Amino acid sequence: LILGAGYIGARVAELALEDGQEVVLADNWYATEREQVAGLEAAGARVETADVRRREDLDRLLSERPERVLLLAAQASRPLADRDPDYTEETNVTGARRVAEAVAAAGGPPLVYASSLHVYGPDAAGDVRPDHPYGPQGDLAHLSKVYAELCLTLYARRHGFDLALLRLGIVYGPSPVEHDRPESQTVVDRFRRLAASGEPLQLDAGGRATIGVVHVDDAARILLDSPRRPGIEAANVAAEAVTVASVAALTRGEEATRGASRHYVTPFSYRHRLADYLRSA
Repeated sequence: LILGAGYIGARVAELALEDGQEVVLADNWYATEREQVAGLEAAGARVETADVRRREDLDRLLSERPERVLLLAAQASRPLADRDPDYTEETNVTGARRVAEAVAAAGGPPLVYASSLHVYGPDAAGDVRPDHPYGPQGDLAHLSKVYAELCLTLYARRHGFDLALLRLGIVYGPSPVEHDRPESQTVVDRFRRLAASGEPLQLDAGGRATIGVVHVDDAARILLDSPRRPGIEAANVAAEAVTVASVAALTRGEEATRGASRHYVTPFSYRHRLADYLRSA
């Protein structure tokens, strides 16, 4: 059961179908249009209209006893969070709690949550491991990730279901569902599209900020293979850490700059590198 048929959820569904698994893909169609997943439905996914804010929707889906639940439904855009804080909180905060309650009531199928490296805040430095403390947040979309992690962990401990908290970096690459709105594009693909159209790349504060990045294929594969072990685990999902200036340089066909302030320690292997992706533009 994949809750959230957006950019990442659609690619997870596609990989699961290729692997011969049965897939239920659910969304409320707030950001994604149902027609965007028509290809996945034709390939065998069962597409459902459901909202993580509605417990009755979750109970209906979980009554079918899915083997695993992937919680990818979230309002992830900072600009949208500023414009619509109520929807952001209802989906990312209340929705996460209601998913936890529904999973517990259904007997606790393993739950995988797509969190974010942003939980560490902007000032983390050096080797950043999953036990690094949470850091200050600058918007509701990312602040909600901290709450969701703690809430899901509370319910997993209380009710004994397995939980994987996967802290994803900036995700890039092609997916069955992509959004053209600038506020829904991450820096990697936004820079790639701007460069392709000959437009300048704007760097805030000279592009010194460090980000973790991961190709959507790697992120989807890791999500699909989780949880890796019983119990509660947190892990970073980032193939590499780079500065925003490096992303811009690679997009322009130049050498990456140095200066990344941190390295995200991760247990996973990755098949895609940022330079190869941007070089192929």
